[in-house]
Amino acid sequence: MIKTIAVALFVFLAVPTGVFAQKALSLSFGFPSITWDYSGNLDGLRTVNTSGWSITASGLTIKDNGLIYGIDLGVNRYGNGFQFGVGRHGIGEIHHFSILPLIGYNHNPNAAKFSVRANLAFGIGFMPSDNLTYENSKSFQTMRNDKKNPDGTTSSVPLYDLTFSGSQIVENRVFPLVKPNVELHYAVGEKSTIYLKGSLGVTLMDAVVARDFPEVILDGEQYHVTHSTNLNFWALELGYSLKLKN
Repeated sequence: MIKTIAVALFVFLAVPTGVFAQKALSLSFGFPSITWDYSGNLDGLRTVNTSGWSITASGLTIKDNGLIYGIDLGVNRYGNGFQFGVGRHGIGEIHHFSILPLIGYNHNPNAAKFSVRANLAFGIGFMPSDNLTYENSKSFQTMRNDKKNPDGTTSSVPLYDLTFSGSQIVENRVFPLVKPNVELHYAVGEKSTIYLKGSLGVTLMDAVVARDFPEVILDGEQYHVTHSTNLNFWALELGYSLKLKN
């Protein structure tokens, strides 16, 4: 997938443009966030975001009239973990790649140092994460309390007597993705800018990843819980853009 992204960007930059257009290459790094939906009869067991990052590379053509078109290539990584009460157990990351043609407009009044770009990218995302099985997980029994016994001795007992079994299923490995974003640029040279970008990602899917736990045992009682995410995200990114020769 990384090779595909690199080839797509190279091909775009190699295509010649007209006299009244300027090529540009942008690279940004940011922090995306997704949300998880829940169903079932035990609301306390959750999947939560822990950390994450995104890298976006864009090859652009900027016309003299402000019109922008190009391609947006990216990878988003989301850290996540299970949480119950004050206990949290980190689990493997999930991530996706995206290849998105884009169109937009660059507003640079009177050739000022500040300019604004608004883009709309639309294409496909790809989710390579594995399906997983959770078998009788005792993640939340690692937090323990001391309990005083009737004979005066003490013993260590779990803070939460919770175990769960289930699976993670990637329901849609390839999905449509729409990504509107707004960028505030500041010129640091004749051909380069740094910028702050806010973006949204809309996958147009009900669920991309689902975690189903048909057997959650808490203090001897059994529950059924499902967590799912459609990978809709928002992100704040810091980037650098360089204009290339025509």
